[in-house]
Amino acid sequence: MALFAAIRHGFSINIPMAEHATAEVPTPVDTISAIDIEEESLLTEATAEAQEPIDSTSTESEEAESEDATDSISMQNEEEAETVPSTPSSQLQHNGHKVIGVWSWTACFPDSQSVQIVAAEKNGIKPCKTREDAQRLVAKHKLVNISNSPFYMVDDLKHSMPYLVPKAQHLLNTICLNFIDSLQVKGIPPHLPMITSVFRTTDDVSKLQRGNRNATSNSCHCYGTTVDITYNRFVPLVGRYDPSVELTRWDLPMKQVLAEVLRDLREQGLCYVKYEYKQACFHLTVR
Repeated sequence: MALFAAIRHGFSINIPMAEHATAEVPTPVDTISAIDIEEESLLTEATAEAQEPIDSTSTESEEAESEDATDSISMQNEEEAETVPSTPSSQLQHNGHKVIGVWSWTACFPDSQSVQIVAAEKNGIKPCKTREDAQRLVAKHKLVNISNSPFYMVDDLKHSMPYLVPKAQHLLNTICLNFIDSLQVKGIPPHLPMITSVFRTTDDVSKLQRGNRNATSNSCHCYGTTVDITYNRFVPLVGRYDPSVELTRWDLPMKQVLAEVLRDLREQGLCYVKYEYKQACFHLTVR
């Protein structure tokens, strides 16, 4: 060590001596300590993963239906429903654009049934009793079939039909086009929103009430003005039709981008929006 110090002085080497000390071969005690620490860290991570909650299934409700039993209910608690979680992913920058979202899900999207039903009755059709009645309105062009669209994907509907009044269809197209455009601007891979509930007949509502006594008879979905857009499933665009493509699930930046789009259109007076955390969707009605 004395010889090394003399050489260091002679050549004016300014490397701290501590750095060379760390370069020495570690003692067996040091090696065992590092291994123990690493094993303890892995054990802690494995224990944490094992304790993570498992998604449960949701029940049918008046505002949104259980089209996908494993994903229709969020494991987020009520605190998350009130305030947007502050996580590193919420502050990601894509091509210089921050994904900000909204400051509160429920405060920014508070429009309840009593608010939306007024707009539904004003802009929609008279409720249909049967699905045959609804199909006759489609033939008369009072309702539009939205099944096939390049801007969004309609889920496998079990308690509703893919019909909207033309004004609501135009709003839905605007929402989804703005969403796709925002993803592109922010550098996020392109995805399509997923529509989980659309038009219901009074017969459909009656069937829902058998499993849920809290379901209201005068649902906004009966007027062809209302849709549910899930925020926990998005369809990636792969450049070709592929029904087996894996959906993108629980992507917080995409949820925030969708929230930005809905907030802007709501502030323009084009729609009412309700954040449904149990059904994992945005429930909206055209104005």
